Amino acid sequence: MKRFEFKIKRSYLVRLDYGKDLVDQLSSFLEKEGVQTAYVSGIGAVKNAEIGYYDQKKKEYVKRRVEEELEILSLSGNVSLKDGRPYPHIHVVLGKDGNVYAGHLFSAEVFACEIFLLVLDDEAPVRDFDSLTGLFLWS
Repeated sequence: MKRFEFKIKRSYLVRLDYGKDLVDQLSSFLEKEGVQTAYVSGIGAVKNAEIGYYDQKKKEYVKRRVEEELEILSLSGNVSLKDGRPYPHIHVVLGKDGNVYAGHLFSAEVFACEIFLLVLDDEAPVRDFDSLTGLFLWS
């Protein structure tokens, strides 16, 4: 078991720009502000999302594009370092008309999105390749 303990350093409310990619915008904000460790939560709406799940046997992500206008029912994740840069690891539940899509968020075009970042203070966890799972996990 890996355990990290942090104090809250600061927090941000960030409104992302219409028509731009959610993950790209968040990554740019993290780099610009020097955020290396954070809790992420969000609400809003997106379209043309790419989500996926990790196939544990094949050790690869299975991705799916959802070419619809979707409400963000839940968006949560964390920020740590991967390859020396802030890495937002985001999971979402997206929905419309009773249909629900959920998984790891790779990309999504923002319609309207508000992100809450709880920035944590201390040395950031670093993601390294884990040969047992095939994932980049905190080392």
